[in-house]
Amino acid sequence: MSHDLRQQRRRQERATRPVSPAKVSVAILVSIVAVVALFAAGIAAQQFSSGVPVAGEAAGTAPAVAPRNAATSPSPKKTGPAFGDPVRDGQFEFTVTRVDCSKTTVGLEHLKRTAVGRFCVISLTVRNFGDDSKYFVGQAQTAYDGSETAYDSDELAGLYANRGVEAFVQKLAPGEKVTGKLVFDVPKKTVLTTLELHDSPLSGGVRAPLR
Repeated sequence: MSHDLRQQRRRQERATRPVSPAKVSVAILVSIVAVVALFAAGIAAQQFSSGVPVAGEAAGTAPAVAPRNAATSPSPKKTGPAFGDPVRDGQFEFTVTRVDCSKTTVGLEHLKRTAVGRFCVISLTVRNFGDDSKYFVGQAQTAYDGSETAYDSDELAGLYANRGVEAFVQKLAPGEKVTGKLVFDVPKKTVLTTLELHDSPLSGGVRAPLR
């Protein structure tokens, strides 16, 4: 038999030789594992894109949501009296009822006073809640602007504003009250913010807001 014929027969024998069952099983198993892996990867990708929990996350658990900003904290309660609230120093209770800084003169036609800047006329009620009679002195009261610049009352302008009545130079009996006006001559652009009130020139005083 020639050499070429022998080579052709060997090739035919290898082609017709039966494959081992073990090799077939291994090939099939590898194919199945590959298909399952591809299928699982496809499901995971679909779940990720749709937001569905994947393995390791609790089923039915809502996705984490960033907490909203906490509700705005309530504004702190305002401390101190407001405009028009009564304040006390010693045995006097004071109530500011009105502030008018629009005038440059006070008084009557032939008896008036002109401001260097402008007048701030403050209407005030004073009540003696103590057990003894006591004088209220208008000169002992001081007004302040936002920069804490102090202004003394103008006594003569106050006399004109009260129409010649010495409303704030009198003795108040227990339970008695009086209403009158304090006048301050301030620069035209000045804005008064508080009035410091005293039941006597030497008392500690108390602040009443003017706005």
